[in-house]
Amino acid sequence: MTRFTPYLFSLMLLFVAACGGGSDQQTEEQATDTQAQATEQTDDVRTIEAIGIDRMKFVVKGDKEGITTGKKMGDYVLLKSITAAPGEKLRFRLLTESDLPASAMAHNFVLLVMDADAAAFADAAGKARDNDFIPTDTKLKDQIIAHTDLAAGGETVEITFTAPEETGEYEYICSFPGHYASGMKGILKVEE
Repeated sequence: MTRFTPYLFSLMLLFVAACGGGSDQQTEEQATDTQAQATEQTDDVRTIEAIGIDRMKFVVKGDKEGITTGKKMGDYVLLKSITAAPGEKLRFRLLTESDLPASAMAHNFVLLVMDADAAAFADAAGKARDNDFIPTDTKLKDQIIAHTDLAAGGETVEITFTAPEETGEYEYICSFPGHYASGMKGILKVEE
């Protein structure tokens, strides 16, 4: 009987593995992924999936409700504006597609207050390299409603924010040097 013990032990191990004897870490990762997907589907936050490209533009994969698009840009279309209701929760997720180093090409999303001078803000931001191109001047910082961190090639950043209660047009920009001037901007239209 002792000569069959290793054989029986091997069969028992195979049976346990086949019946879901996976690691606790693997099970935990699967549960976390499922929970993240469920949260995203039920958190009542509309997500705008945008891509920052080397042509210094915000683009999207196609037309969706609540956004206005422009001309075709490769596999994408230009993101011109986002429409939101007053107080609506939005998530802006930005993926940067670039093979350039981060020092040469990175993108962010900066939503400004309604009366902000976006050109002056972008000019000041271009000089704020040590602060990831977000101006440190209090007057300019007070013009920011929401902003992401910088995302270099292959990176994704996101911000969840509440649209302003006051209806009107709010400009959003990429504050990386030269990007606003090259047209990496758009409008958040808050309307009833």
